[in-house]
Amino acid sequence: MSHRSRRTRLVLVALAVLTLIGAVATGASAFVLLQLGRIERHELADVLTSAPRQPVTAADVVIDQPTSIAANPDSETDAGADRSSEGTPGDGVTSVVDPDSQAESAGGVDLSAGEPVLPRGPTGENYLLVGTDSTLGLAPDDPLRNGHSDISRLADVIMVIRLRGDGTAAMMSIPRDLAAEIAGTSDIAGTGVVAKINSAYNRDETTAARAARLIDTVEENLGITLQHFIEVDFQAFLRLVDAVGGVQMTFSRALRDQPRENATDPTDSRSGFFTSAGTHLLDGRQALAYVRSRHLEEQAADGTWQRHGVWNDLARNDRQRDFMRIAAEQAAPGLLANPINLLSMLDIAADHLSTSNTLSIVSDGRSLADKFAGIDFDADIEEYELRLVDVHEPVRWSLGLDPQRSEHNQRVLDVFGGIGWDDIVESRVKVQVTGTGRHLLAAELNELGFKAAAAGELPEGISDPPQGTVVYLAPQGRLAAGLLASRLLPVPDFAGHAELEATTVILHVGDELPRVDSGYRRVDVPPADQLVP
Repeated sequence: MSHRSRRTRLVLVALAVLTLIGAVATGASAFVLLQLGRIERHELADVLTSAPRQPVTAADVVIDQPTSIAANPDSETDAGADRSSEGTPGDGVTSVVDPDSQAESAGGVDLSAGEPVLPRGPTGENYLLVGTDSTLGLAPDDPLRNGHSDISRLADVIMVIRLRGDGTAAMMSIPRDLAAEIAGTSDIAGTGVVAKINSAYNRDETTAARAARLIDTVEENLGITLQHFIEVDFQAFLRLVDAVGGVQMTFSRALRDQPRENATDPTDSRSGFFTSAGTHLLDGRQALAYVRSRHLEEQAADGTWQRHGVWNDLARNDRQRDFMRIAAEQAAPGLLANPINLLSMLDIAADHLSTSNTLSIVSDGRSLADKFAGIDFDADIEEYELRLVDVHEPVRWSLGLDPQRSEHNQRVLDVFGGIGWDDIVESRVKVQVTGTGRHLLAAELNELGFKAAAAGELPEGISDPPQGTVVYLAPQGRLAAGLLASRLLPVPDFAGHAELEATTVILHVGDELPRVDSGYRRVDVPPADQLVP
């Protein structure tokens, strides 16, 4: 599920810059506004996707929910509630009485299904944050150039950050080695070219074109929508570390990046990183070399060098997050208190930060500053990780989504669509359909997103078939049963079934096939102790 920790503090570095800009701009001088005007904004409004409406969940439709059920943090209500449970009634939706249904009630229309439930507007937005590895401005012999060129502009860090209306946030790193079908490409077979996802940022000449291709690639491969784009190049990282006077780190052993080929000096590493054991104050260049190292080695007690940790993109991501946490803890107080440092931050942002034209640097910065002024980084920021495996086809030395952890990965991606980790939605409910017209009804429920399958004539363990439509549910299955019942007319009866799981229900159809409704209505599901098995 999610992992909340202080490691996430500076993962929001670019958004923190915007927030800081907003705070500074509240009393903006002509100099400050001039610096802000230098921040490049790209025409991406037509590429980015409008935030979708808030999905309806089971907690929105089941009447008289127990008060212990917690809220979806994407909802505007019950902010800050425990997010480990299933949801709170009414979160994320607006319940209204359909005037047409009211008008028809005198004509005999059955309104026992309750009031219609409509989705709310969006309560969160997704930001695509990209850290690039441009080498412009570095000396020709600088070790930081190793493996790069001025022409190359790969996305070294790719992250999606979801900012919610209640001041909480969710974050997900996208490994740059993730194999993906690159948007707008075609191979000899007429299908999209599959390559490492960060290469989508290296196929076009302008930043706007690169960003557009990466935005489309992320949306198409992961099935999420993006509303804003922010790019920061790695020299901003270097200058930020220097601006705060360096970052102090402690190493239990001497570390180095793997030496260059044929190097005679053991400190001549590929990225330029080398440190002896002990506590050291890293300047911007040393810090950047450390977080970009891909093949770290440590010195053993006998003086030999051996592999340090795992040599892959995931390990490097962890190292970057750990460094950012340490840097944030050391630098944040002085940065905010020192006006000279604030001006340095503005200068760095103007030189190295760019955004989509969906963001207003001043007004959105002010909004972020107000919204996140009291944020608790431990409680209010969630970090999610996709489960991945090494793959070598069709792209060697890349990563793919783990097929054995598909449910976990889908839940992670659902978070960035406004669905809470424990929310009950159609895709998480299994329906066994029995009785009359079970094949037709199962097909209709699958079209709505349920995992439905036709079973036998009778539910397993039930010998006396009911005449009407009945939903059988587990003692903890009120939400799953209620979500299913909210899509059926007339409202079915309910019965207990001790052998079912909480998200599995049996729908038995009696003499008359129920109608599947395209919308939602509120339903009243009896408590488990009132259900007759």
